Amino acid sequence: MAPDGSRLTAVSLVDAVAESLRRDVITQQIAPGAVLTEQFVADRFSVARTTAKAAVERLVADGFLQRTMHRSARTPILTADDIADLYDSRILLEVEALRRVAATGSVPVLAERHALELMMLANRGDHDGMAGSDVGMHRALVEAAGSPRLTRMHATLMGEAHICMVQVQERNLLHARSIDSEHHLILEAIGAGDVERAGEAVRAHLVRARDQLLRRHEKLANEPSA
Repeated sequence: MAPDGSRLTAVSLVDAVAESLRRDVITQQIAPGAVLTEQFVADRFSVARTTAKAAVERLVADGFLQRTMHRSARTPILTADDIADLYDSRILLEVEALRRVAATGSVPVLAERHALELMMLANRGDHDGMAGSDVGMHRALVEAAGSPRLTRMHATLMGEAHICMVQVQERNLLHARSIDSEHHLILEAIGAGDVERAGEAVRAHLVRARDQLLRRHEKLANEPSA
């Protein structure tokens, strides 16, 4: 029973477990590469295995967990090659999507809303929230291109991208004002109907984030182990 006497539904319980598990993955309270069995999740959150299974499957579908055939889910370990491939794939998809959106000359309202949220969340020090707004803006722009298949392909990348974005923002690899400025350049180009400028703006934005993450990855790889 909830405090007000109402019953929690199975859906709301799955939502709560999935969100708590997602945060544990994002903050690395569950280590990269850890195996997440249904029993582990059920014990961690004191829920039934059916609830744990549904929460795990949701995070696998959203890209926050990885699963190979007939294997338990694992938290992602992103190598330098993974980061490069992730961002290069995003560049291929998002440049084309934003060119299509810019051709309409109309900025999606949801994309603007997420862009405005980012600085507010930055002022609170909410790195996960910032990453969520960042992801939300990019997803809204891709969805506005009007291709369900393009949207689905992009969605499969964004769980891993969210993890990377939190790393970028927690370590101040890109200042929030720089991200905000780059987002506004993208939205301004779309509003102006400038197809070429919109494509180049999102390309530059993603290349900068990719390169910062790769430099950090290389630095960590070269640090002597304790």
